[in-house]
Amino acid sequence: MEEGNINIEELISKGTTIEFNPFEVIPDSLSDNDNEVTKEEYDKEILKHVNLNCLGDFEDSDVYDCTEPFTFLESKMTDNFCNEGIKKRVLQVGYGNKPEEKSIVRVHYNAYIEFNEEPFDSTYARKMPHQFMVATGEVLPGLDIAVQSMQLTEISQFLIKPHLAYGTQGCLDRIPPNATVLFQIELIEIIEGAASEMYKILPEDQKNDFKNVYKFCISQCAKAKDLFNRNIRSAIKNYNIAVAALEVAQLHSYEDQVSQQELLYKLYSNLVVCYTKVQEPKKACINFNKIKDLVKGTDLKISAKAYFNSARCLRMLGDYDLAKSRLQKAHNLEPRNPEILNEFKVIDEETRKCKERHKKMAEAFVKV
Repeated sequence: MEEGNINIEELISKGTTIEFNPFEVIPDSLSDNDNEVTKEEYDKEILKHVNLNCLGDFEDSDVYDCTEPFTFLESKMTDNFCNEGIKKRVLQVGYGNKPEEKSIVRVHYNAYIEFNEEPFDSTYARKMPHQFMVATGEVLPGLDIAVQSMQLTEISQFLIKPHLAYGTQGCLDRIPPNATVLFQIELIEIIEGAASEMYKILPEDQKNDFKNVYKFCISQCAKAKDLFNRNIRSAIKNYNIAVAALEVAQLHSYEDQVSQQELLYKLYSNLVVCYTKVQEPKKACINFNKIKDLVKGTDLKISAKAYFNSARCLRMLGDYDLAKSRLQKAHNLEPRNPEILNEFKVIDEETRKCKERHKKMAEAFVKV
């Protein structure tokens, strides 16, 4: 096994205890702040996802078997599934195709063990969906298999047997040995993950074709989004790779042009955020200027977030007048945004300090 890669199925088969941090977050979308929740916030949120079904069917206490708390759920599930270790019940029907091998998916879920109405893990409580590439061993085998059976927007319950979950060892003090677990999963996004690898082996004369470039760039965006909160420099690299490919793509129709413009807008906007976060204001301003040029003659509009980050970068560069002008445009779009209102105060304070410095320099020059 390569260093840094963990194969969940291999670990389980060898009886190794799996350690995980239920408070580790996966980025949902690009923002200026990491959307982490504290342990106290997580504990408070988890109570919103209590599932009394895990305690059994109390409507008929005479026949309730307290030794099998998942019994009534299992009776409503189907075992007509691709794996004997999983049973499934669809709560909300989805649409479209199911995830293919190496597709990147984003899911929300609550996970329960028998006799516990409170989830032992919840992406909803963390306020962040979990993102992974299917069929690569990144998650529990049962979770991987379950998600591959789903359609977009589908919500389903899965009872997963121990050999596809946490095995004979369990997991620390949270999951007992040989535990069947219940996952209620919502599939919220499917991204073509294999496109990046396929693009690399394409003949050179096909690498600029818009259809191929677009799939590749979507895959690069997914990688960058996943890296944003963990390694922002790598996220920037992936965004720039996508931009470079998309800017020279060969378009074949007006629809291609619209799709190119929309994706470039997203890429430039994300780079503005990234460069602002790492305090490289000049590069952020370059990408904001690309946004300005891109939206001319289109239905695209510059967002409040783009104006806001541009204003912050201009402040860093000392261009306070233009910074305030850009910030005012952000304020017009989101007049109640507290970050925007606070940035006005920061600009005013730095403008005052700058004028004081200039005044002192002028006074010193006169004395000389």
